[in-house]
Amino acid sequence: MGTTIVPGAEARRETRGFEAIADAIMYRWSSERDVWVSADEVEQARAYLARLGVVTSVLPDGRFSIEGESLSTLGAARLVLLGLRHVHAQRRARA
Repeated sequence: MGTTIVPGAEARRETRGFEAIADAIMYRWSSERDVWVSADEVEQARAYLARLGVVTSVLPDGRFSIEGESLSTLGAARLVLLGLRHVHAQRRARA
């Protein structure tokens, strides 16, 4: 038996992956009143933002910078929040 590869399917799955965890993150943040994020959530947010053209870099101290914004550094939770804001904006645009 062969495997069928659909072009773009992996990108769609990754996009839906971050959108799916976005709901879980927002629920956790609102119910626990804590904004912790896992390393996997941060990496998924970075991949999602990269697909949108927002390039991020890890700084030596563990924070993140956004390409084109030299004065802006973000912690892990703020980076995920940036991804959440993009998800929310896309959902509003579709509605």
